[in-house]
Amino acid sequence: MKLLTTSLVLLSIGISGCVSNQAIYADYGDLACGNTTTVIDGHYWPTVVNFDFDKKSLDVQQHALDQAAQLLKANPTLNVAVIGSADNSGKAGYNDQLAKARANVVANYLQRQGLAAHRIVTLGTGSREPFIISNNKTDNRVNRRTQLILLGADFNPVSMQYNSVASHSSAQ
Repeated sequence: MKLLTTSLVLLSIGISGCVSNQAIYADYGDLACGNTTTVIDGHYWPTVVNFDFDKKSLDVQQHALDQAAQLLKANPTLNVAVIGSADNSGKAGYNDQLAKARANVVANYLQRQGLAAHRIVTLGTGSREPFIISNNKTDNRVNRRTQLILLGADFNPVSMQYNSVASHSSAQ
């Protein structure tokens, strides 16, 4: 299934030159098709938090995570998966550690905002799940990320409604 999903996403990029937010629960800034952002019952859901090269610190995206924490606190049956990734620079072992550290940074921030730790699942994929394959440091920004997947009480992904919201962008 993962191979099929990855193939469909890569095919959609090849055909259209952009990435569908709905296809992968992610917002990839300029690579996204239009100005779409995930909105759930009037709440903004930040599907991706990007990181600078070789960094694991949050900078300008804390406001988006505050909104995620607010949504999760208001809906106690919802949970979140935080999946950290890295680009293909560096060795696999280091990228694994960096990806997991990125997921932990986001999870720890959500916990400081009042979200219980048992509602957060973290995972690091290293550089094994690139969104794009490139040696360009700027293009690889989409691979230096954590994805936030909204989960139900059973820890399975929930359906999301996508509306056009020009005022939000997680990949700045």
